[in-house]
Amino acid sequence: MELKILAKNTIMLASPKVLKFAVGILRAKFIAIFLGTVGAGIIDQLHYTISQIRNISLSSLPDGMVKLIAEQNGIEFNVEKISRIIKTYILMVIPLTIGMTILGYVFADEITLYVFGDIRYKLYFQIGFIAFPVTILTTTVRAPIKAFKEIKSFAIAEMFIILINLIIFLPLIYFFKIPGAVVYVTLSFVTAFFVTYSLMRKNVMKKYNITYTDIKNAIFSKSVFNQLLAYMGVGVVGGTYFIFTEISARAIVVNELGIDKLGVYTPITSWAGLFVGFILPSVYTYLYPRLSESKTNEEIIKVINSVIRLITFVALPFIIVGISIRQWIIPLFYSIDFIEATLYLPYHFSALIFFIWSSILSQLFYATGRLKSYLIFGLIINSISLSLVYYLVPNIGLYGYLAKFTVTPLVTMATYFLFWQYEIKLKIEKENIYIMMYAILCSVLLLVFKDKNIYLQLLSIILILALYILLKKEEKEFIFKKIKGVFKRNT
Repeated sequence: MELKILAKNTIMLASPKVLKFAVGILRAKFIAIFLGTVGAGIIDQLHYTISQIRNISLSSLPDGMVKLIAEQNGIEFNVEKISRIIKTYILMVIPLTIGMTILGYVFADEITLYVFGDIRYKLYFQIGFIAFPVTILTTTVRAPIKAFKEIKSFAIAEMFIILINLIIFLPLIYFFKIPGAVVYVTLSFVTAFFVTYSLMRKNVMKKYNITYTDIKNAIFSKSVFNQLLAYMGVGVVGGTYFIFTEISARAIVVNELGIDKLGVYTPITSWAGLFVGFILPSVYTYLYPRLSESKTNEEIIKVINSVIRLITFVALPFIIVGISIRQWIIPLFYSIDFIEATLYLPYHFSALIFFIWSSILSQLFYATGRLKSYLIFGLIINSISLSLVYYLVPNIGLYGYLAKFTVTPLVTMATYFLFWQYEIKLKIEKENIYIMMYAILCSVLLLVFKDKNIYLQLLSIILILALYILLKKEEKEFIFKKIKGVFKRNT
């Protein structure tokens, strides 16, 4: 039952992600044609930097609010208590937003040099940073939608955001090149806010009879403040360090190899990001509040096993296909200038499955309140990641940057699994062990045959078809039922 509910919600959320994937490919092609590797690197850095500064500012406050609201719903719905949580959160966020906005512009020179490696890109950063307060607002209005598990609202919001941003993107990049793309980054954040806010107001506030007056008149809760402060404390330390290591890793590549090399790697992170952005947020939207509501370890373990099974079956075909057809995907959807990316993609994609598994297990830390443990693991793992880039990039170039995406997920997955095995007696179901072992076998075989194109294509087909054998009887019936439903609607 748990797997069916998860699958249903994931399919609903994944539908707009398919559109996002297709639009992402189109956008990447236009960037490759009109901006080249340098432009791709600049836009990637700008979008990433703004997003990460937002994450530093908010720390884990949104996760804290989602957990508190989800817990409250699990006990008894109470407008007054929900309003109290939201108001306390808002009063904590306002000074953070103002302070970080001021700091961002005061230290614009230093940030530009660190992120882009050249002061001439300062104006690009300043234009993009206009959207920073907007990203805070967007994250704030998304949290109640997630807490109430309004899955349909997320799907609708994604659709509108994707289509509106595509309309904005095409003329800007065609007529104004890099400056137009910079403006697009800002406007894309603005679009996301207005769409998300509209749906939050309609499908959360009106649906659950929560008014602005309720929030305004709510009492500032010291208890809620202390709980949110605990999340914030972990987020400030762990989140800031995480952002530092991520931005530093990129800065090392820019300064050692040039921003064009970061652009060369962009197709890999973009394609991986399109898929990860397609499946993980779809799962997390249901998973995090579901784990927060869970009362026993047995219930948590059951949910985790369902998620691991679903996400592994979804991820494997993407990984297999991505590796097998990389030689023509990169030139087709980007340009021949990005062909070097084909050298690194098989290794990066092979490690994606470990990244996905570790991401699932990471949700347990916040959902179960083990914040200090998550902080300690985060500091250690991110230090390993940055050390790999720092020592390897000067010696082996982009292969050193690749190590960050291959070694780190493997270490993280092993660490988290052992921890949860000790803490909650986490046990992976036998059927899931089989599919996980098969996923690892697929990665090894794909790497062995990565340069033998003829054998690689045949092997990929066999590996994907073999997934059918690992499906349970009820899962096969569920899939066939969905397929029949699609055919009936189209006839």
